Amino acid sequence: MSEIRGGFQALVQWAIVAMVVTFIPIASQAQDPVELIRLIDNPTAGLVDKGRFAADFRLFPQGGLQGQLSAGIMRRLAIGLSFGGEGIIGDGNVDWYPRVEVAARYRVIEESEALPAFTLGYETQGYGRYVGERYQVKSKGFFLAISKNYVSGFGQFGVHAGANRSREDEDDDGLNGWVGLDKSINEELIVAGEYDFALNDNGDDALGSGRGYLNLGAFWA
Repeated sequence: MSEIRGGFQALVQWAIVAMVVTFIPIASQAQDPVELIRLIDNPTAGLVDKGRFAADFRLFPQGGLQGQLSAGIMRRLAIGLSFGGEGIIGDGNVDWYPRVEVAARYRVIEESEALPAFTLGYETQGYGRYVGERYQVKSKGFFLAISKNYVSGFGQFGVHAGANRSREDEDDDGLNGWVGLDKSINEELIVAGEYDFALNDNGDDALGSGRGYLNLGAFWA
């Protein structure tokens, strides 16, 4: 019973923090466009603006809930903390992640007409269940993300790519990469797609199937 009560209290704390950091920047966001910092699972070269906060919450099977809070520290630097677990939603026992995970990213090169933006980052948070000393979808670890935005007669769209080496390398320690696109439908709606090659999760003993991850999503801003 105490585990259930503790899980509920933690969920309430997450919800309160999320409400606070979500509503703080509303006034400034109404004036300035917010950079897309992630397609679905994979990072872009975007950053949380200096002095702003962002909250990201995800649901996954078995009553799982995962949350991340990010903050823009400097014009080129953003950091974040994340935590979660299984069984948070529902009446079963809560199986928390083993630790609070961290994230940081630094934009080395700003986007220009000639060059895309280049961002170096480090993330220890994966996605889904935590089993066998790893997340169901591995954390990015050290990564490089590249993004370039274009404007055409069909509206704005962005092209993204990246490479990473996860710290969860016991079952497969190869390099990995991903590609993705985002497209604005109007001033409020954005659709996005990405393909993670999962090259670091295709070994004989790896948890992944080796076919990669294709994700599609939509954003209302």
